[in-house]
Amino acid sequence: MKKMTRVAVLLLSAAGFSMTAQAADVAPAPSQDPIVQHLKLSNEQVTKIKSLHDQMAKSVEQVSMKDVKDGALIDVIQSGKWNEKAVKDQLAAFSKVDQQVRYYRVKYYFDVNQVLTPEQRKQVRDDLVQAATN
Repeated sequence: MKKMTRVAVLLLSAAGFSMTAQAADVAPAPSQDPIVQHLKLSNEQVTKIKSLHDQMAKSVEQVSMKDVKDGALIDVIQSGKWNEKAVKDQLAAFSKVDQQVRYYRVKYYFDVNQVLTPEQRKQVRDDLVQAATN
């Protein structure tokens, strides 16, 4: 039984670390983004995209984690008593953080799309279609 509890604690800890890592790893930096390299962007476009990336990273850093309580799920498992409210609250907090990070990521890609020329947008669409069919 103790071994099972340790495994559950380990899995929940990994899930928490994964959420934090996902929040930090929102999108590749423009200079490392293969799509940016592929599109042969002008220096002005690269500068604008870098600014957008920095803005997105700053927004993600400011996502509130106040509702995520360290060890809440572990405490429920170790206590041996199911706490419906604590589990639902913790999972809702994880979902809220994930939703906000995804929002900023989508906003970033939308803003990047506005920087692209019509030809570059077409190239992106073509690349996405090709990637989806492979």
